[in-house]
Amino acid sequence: MQIEEYAKHTQFYTGEVPPLLAQLLSREDWDSLADLGCGDGALLSAMNTEGYLAGKSIYAVELSQTRIDLVQKIDESFHCMQDDACHTGLNDGSVDLLVTTQVIEHVDDDQDLVKEIDRVLSRSGTVYLSTIFKKWYGWYFYRCNGRWTIDPTHLREYNHDDQLLTLFTEHGFEIVTNEKTLDGRALVDTVLRRLRVGRGAYNNRFLRTMRKIKLPIPGYYIWEIVCTRNS
Repeated sequence: MQIEEYAKHTQFYTGEVPPLLAQLLSREDWDSLADLGCGDGALLSAMNTEGYLAGKSIYAVELSQTRIDLVQKIDESFHCMQDDACHTGLNDGSVDLLVTTQVIEHVDDDQDLVKEIDRVLSRSGTVYLSTIFKKWYGWYFYRCNGRWTIDPTHLREYNHDDQLLTLFTEHGFEIVTNEKTLDGRALVDTVLRRLRVGRGAYNNRFLRTMRKIKLPIPGYYIWEIVCTRNS
């Protein structure tokens, strides 16, 4: 699927910041943040609304021009870059807190993304990454490259920790957090997409409450990883 065609799929601004990421954002030891593969900017919007980004240097990296234009509207102070997450225009060692959520399963080579993270992260920097983890019994009705997947654009779905953690440790990172939470789909999201409701639908309190009703997907997990430089 072409990137601008994929960009037509609405990402809702839900206002949700993962609790593990919120803990990292609450610390006072970072001045710059980059979101690699930021999409429509849903996570950046949530972090900005919660006040985590005030006074910080924020870099938004996204391959789709359509989406990066949307991100710029969230906050004019953001440094928005239309770039491949694996080959960005960020300077070496320029990022204190690097965030990339549900991106690494889409890139052509996951090692390239880890190399880029290693290049742009500062010496005392921290990485927050999330992706999909699939148990052997996991099933969803999309197919990609002849395999059943939870998303038809996924080039890989990890099913063993070493498939990803080893890439980080080989580049000198220490794994600080390694957590998995059962994945689920908010039923109201599907309805709103069919109704072609805009990205700000969850400004409505009732809809925010309804979004908490999620259909669990057996065998599929949200995998969160936090790592730092190995000193």
